[in-house]
Amino acid sequence: MPISYDVEKDSLYLRGLEKGISKSVWKFFKAGQSIEFIAETLELSTQQVKGYIKEWEEKS
Repeated sequence: MPISYDVEKDSLYLRGLEKGISKSVWKFFKAGQSIEFIAETLELSTQQVKGYIKEWEEKS
């Protein structure tokens, strides 16, 4: 009997996806891109982009 598992609902998958988006935002920002450009490119709100940037600045 085949087992069906939806990976996209897995918490570890979602955590990795979130980390990847966060890192992409940071790289775009460090490369000099505007918050509006990053938000549009990654299909995020400007508030989300600002939040990711703030997280990375606190780590640095």
